[in-house]
Amino acid sequence: MDGMGLVNLHPPARGITLHREHWQAMREHVSREAPYEACGLVAGKDGISQAVYPIPNELRSPVRYRMEPRAQLAAFEAMDEAGWDLLAIYHSHPQGRAIPSAIDIAEAAYPVVYLIWAPVGKTWFCRGYWLEGKRVQPVPVRLL
Repeated sequence: MDGMGLVNLHPPARGITLHREHWQAMREHVSREAPYEACGLVAGKDGISQAVYPIPNELRSPVRYRMEPRAQLAAFEAMDEAGWDLLAIYHSHPQGRAIPSAIDIAEAAYPVVYLIWAPVGKTWFCRGYWLEGKRVQPVPVRLL
């Protein structure tokens, strides 16, 4: 670990596994923040979620997010204290699809799974991706 909970430098072959309560916490967060993009972090061990950290989107934008730095740092510190890794970064596309935008791809800075939420009718749907350079690789998202 490098002090920020990052250990995996290659796409996880098995994707990410989320506890149902973490899935639901993210779904409630992205729904509550619409029409603005919501964002946050997923922490865990061995590809399995242990906690979700909703982070305020300091841009308050319907098409872009930037995590509020103090809240993001506090989440990283909590992860380190608990001995967890950063498994995923999540955000929503409240007016789009659950696929990475050009901005998402260009600004992907962490070697983790990126979870993108988007509404399908009245329900929110999530997909996982590994973003590296200009490469976009879908990864499985499983629920426990």
